[in-house]
Amino acid sequence: MIQRVGIVGAGTMGCGIAQLCASQGFSVKLHDLFPEALAAARGKIKLGLDSAVIKGRLTTQQADRAALSIDYASELSGLTGADLIIEAAVEDLETKRKIFGELDKRCPEAILATNTSSLSVAAIAQATATPHRVLGLHFFNPPVSMRLVETVRTPQTNPEVFTAVWDFVLMGLRKTPVDVKDIPGFIVNRVMRPYYLEAQRVADGGAGIAPVDTAAREIGQVPLGPFELMDLIGLDVNLSITRIIYQACGRPERFKPQALQEKLVELGHIGRKSGKGFYLYEGSQAAGENPQALAFLSAGPLKPAAAWEQIISSVIAEAQMAFKEGVAGKSDIDTAIKLAMNFPKGPFEWLNQKEKTRF
Repeated sequence: MIQRVGIVGAGTMGCGIAQLCASQGFSVKLHDLFPEALAAARGKIKLGLDSAVIKGRLTTQQADRAALSIDYASELSGLTGADLIIEAAVEDLETKRKIFGELDKRCPEAILATNTSSLSVAAIAQATATPHRVLGLHFFNPPVSMRLVETVRTPQTNPEVFTAVWDFVLMGLRKTPVDVKDIPGFIVNRVMRPYYLEAQRVADGGAGIAPVDTAAREIGQVPLGPFELMDLIGLDVNLSITRIIYQACGRPERFKPQALQEKLVELGHIGRKSGKGFYLYEGSQAAGENPQALAFLSAGPLKPAAAWEQIISSVIAEAQMAFKEGVAGKSDIDTAIKLAMNFPKGPFEWLNQKEKTRF
């Protein structure tokens, strides 16, 4: 039974996972090599717990207990004794492999999980002598409020290890786990790749940027159109994931990074955090399309409504391909997309609706 959780990496995601685990009554040890990162983590977690009290999600006493249940360790050896260790370090394969190699030696009894969003869990597990105790545990940001956790098994993952972590997510953290095969991008990042890439193709086909986002919101009833969402995620982060999936899948044309996004990233126009992306920003508010982005587009006859149909059809096609490859079941794919993206329907539900309207 998992009671003590270790976390490697005190960045935004590591802090969020630490706060979540502590809030649900788990004993937490948060590790980072840099003392300044740990100092900053204390402040971030306190702000997060204070916010939870203000929103009525925790009482003051619960927040105080959660804060006291987190220990901070600048040495990896400080995680000794943890039942589960979740790595939330930078998204770099060699960095993660190095961490797992050390954890394998220092924490021989712990289940080892990586929070990678797109890297091969099996490749990370190869750095250990005990790949049977390694799996993926992909939280979405912010972990405290996002309900989905992709629980990724490799061919070597021990079924009992998987079950223990599944129960930890479902009953311990009160989140929704989905069972995912270890493939590039897992469910959400793979199935949603066409949402971003096809959007750029249709924009260049004449549909534009803001009109496509408007069509997505008004016709698809999604909270954010693809260009709004890329600006929120960060064009650089989104592009990095696309490149990882493109290479890992054998460079298929459908996953090829688009020149529009690459050019904007090269210019430093990476979304809200830089004040410029597909849109210009005044604070967190969009103040119109970015003229530089529009300058890269070609003119064409494609209308926004047809563009949305093309985008969602590409998402559905990718979901069907993922299902046929055994990545996950249809219900898990639908659940993952709805919870991670806050979409009104999953791709198979959209497909069923399309088929019904045909007759």
